[in-house]
Amino acid sequence: MSNHDHILQVSLERFAHQGIAHTTIQDVADHAGSSKANVLYHFHNKNHLVDVALAPALEALSALLERSNESATHDAGSRRVFIDNFVDFLINHRLATHIIVAHPYLAEESKSLGRAHQLMAQMAEMVGEMTDGEEDRLRFGIAVSGATYALVSSGILGVPGLDDEAAREGLREVLGQMLRLEQPEASR
Repeated sequence: MSNHDHILQVSLERFAHQGIAHTTIQDVADHAGSSKANVLYHFHNKNHLVDVALAPALEALSALLERSNESATHDAGSRRVFIDNFVDFLINHRLATHIIVAHPYLAEESKSLGRAHQLMAQMAEMVGEMTDGEEDRLRFGIAVSGATYALVSSGILGVPGLDDEAAREGLREVLGQMLRLEQPEASR
């Protein structure tokens, strides 16, 4: 892993575990085994570091939404595909997603968090359209918040976490139940 990528990974961990406001460039440098000057060589400032660190997750979320909007998500099969793809997104971008969910109040101050806020609103709207509306939108918010916390809590709390496959299986089941996306149309 390059020094640049190592700094990005450490910054994601620091932002997810202690928040953006409480993470400094010096903190990232210390935990990356680097100097502050080296971090600033790669990233102009903390906002630039946040933007670059979140970029892959935002690109993946945008692609997920685009794919979901292209395929009708109104039947049980396409809703199942949506859950599977969304869970894969959560697993692959767990730290970034936790940062996005935990920092909505910074959406006006951060380009990447502003974009994340827009994408999350788009996803909530899509879920509202494919389900019964406001109650399911609330379920979606709770499910996403809980899932992102569950995926990073082992690192925050210092306890062993689930391996990716166990987490994937559990999240698919829980999100399917919480979002009621697997119910046949007739029983809704």
